[in-house]
Amino acid sequence: MTGREQTEIERKYDVTDGSQVPSLARLRGVTAVETHDPFTLTAVYYDTDTRDLARHRIVLRRREGGGDAGWHLKTPAVEGRTEVHWPLDVGETLDAGAVPDEVLEPVRAIVRDRPLTPLARITTVRTTTHLLGPDAEPLAEVADDEVAASDARGGTYRKWREWEVELLAGAPDTRKERTRLLDAVEATLAAAGAHPSASVAKIARAVGVDSLTDLAVSPVLPGLLPSPALLDPESAAVIVVGALRDLTAILIAKDPLARADAPDAVHKMRTTVRRLRSVLAVYGRLFEKTAVSELRFELKNLGNELGRVRDAEVRGSRLAAELAAAAPRSTADADVRLVGGAQREHAEALDRVRGYLLSTRYYRTLDALDAFAEWPPFGPKAGRPAAAEIRRDLAAAVRTLAKRTDAVTGADAPEPALHEVRKAARRLRYAAEAVAQAAPVRLEPDTTAKKKAAKKAARKSARAFDRAAARFDELRGRYDDVAGVAKPLVKRLGDRHDRRLFLDIVEGAGQAAHESGENTLVYGLLLARAEEPGETVEVVLADARQTLHRLEKMVRAL
Repeated sequence: MTGREQTEIERKYDVTDGSQVPSLARLRGVTAVETHDPFTLTAVYYDTDTRDLARHRIVLRRREGGGDAGWHLKTPAVEGRTEVHWPLDVGETLDAGAVPDEVLEPVRAIVRDRPLTPLARITTVRTTTHLLGPDAEPLAEVADDEVAASDARGGTYRKWREWEVELLAGAPDTRKERTRLLDAVEATLAAAGAHPSASVAKIARAVGVDSLTDLAVSPVLPGLLPSPALLDPESAAVIVVGALRDLTAILIAKDPLARADAPDAVHKMRTTVRRLRSVLAVYGRLFEKTAVSELRFELKNLGNELGRVRDAEVRGSRLAAELAAAAPRSTADADVRLVGGAQREHAEALDRVRGYLLSTRYYRTLDALDAFAEWPPFGPKAGRPAAAEIRRDLAAAVRTLAKRTDAVTGADAPEPALHEVRKAARRLRYAAEAVAQAAPVRLEPDTTAKKKAAKKAARKSARAFDRAAARFDELRGRYDDVAGVAKPLVKRLGDRHDRRLFLDIVEGAGQAAHESGENTLVYGLLLARAEEPGETVEVVLADARQTLHRLEKMVRAL
């Protein structure tokens, strides 16, 4: 069952016992105020032992009482939070306390196969006041909450009072107007003694911290220091590891969309896997060789699984379009054989990839990727200056492209050789784009430091990172230019490869149709339409060499 999604925009305020919610009837745009009878909410919050959801600022709870009883999953959004609701009886679980599979599906890539257990139980006695606009449209809700919380793991009981302001369906359409409404409510509440809450979520306060990220358990032993390479703002490690972390986050974000077979989601997840493998390949000299090889191998396996779905999807779409254009009236048999076959392959591949995304192997691949990005297994080259090392690595990628381009001439099988050229060009493109877009690793300063010398050192380090980031920003455009030159070659060779596969499929289907006594005219029409006589190996190779020449000059100038 798909959950019901909505955006939650709210603010929380700390108040003392005995405080009264002030009158809000005179606020601009508010035409009436309704106060409702108190009711009780009881919620159990869940997370893994290592609090993986908290690390990603995600809240998962089962709540009873009120008008939205059920399972709730809250994730960060550009404005506010995205909240997904399921009814209490969603799914079928043998264990009454277990989180249903439907609720876990959007966060599988985060929790993986680690069990979720109660983190806290929170009981709230809530009195709500609705602010109504024109036509009695509800603009916002002010909740007066008396909260009692039990820390399920720490054994601590806490009580507090807070006010919560949440926008409702009739809130203004623009962000500026929504902010203005919230600011107006806040000014009135502040005059009554309220002040913004130190904890943005009840679950954080329930376990004695200010934010969800404070709940996260460190994946390493306390006291283990970061690598010296990450402490040097000028190092290549700061940029490349930043790229790896960015791409890892993108991969995890694409996972639930791919599971649901959202439009283009499998393709985007597969592309992210390829980008990760390209970064590890081109900049692999910064790390221990064995660790890079093992991670690239597992990522390749994941990419192959995703590729079966994507390839069948693309093949089916192209076959349907080509059939409609070539012979729109007499293609019933060919449609069943070609399009139907591709659709069956897509359905089978999708079932297989969904199974793979629930497998122990996939979860351990994500674990390995997390560990690699968080605590990289650096080699001695990681501390080299970023600009020089990236130039050296991109130059090596260009040399690989040159070798594969040269290998096409005289090859017994030029098409597979051209495909290797495409893969080398794609690797170069993705590696250049990754560093062009990377957010450099920046270690958080120790805000708990009490000694003046420690605070001064932290400020000095921050300024050094700022200066290094500014200098590196001047190179980003050049890396983007390298990727931009490689991109058309990748596309051209990709289109050629896809066309060759298309021709092979049509030829095979035509032969099978002939043996079955079917009319094969349409297959001949499809083959004739797909052929491009001017796209000879020599022509494509000449263009590839021109692109290669441009890339060599650009990389030398980096």
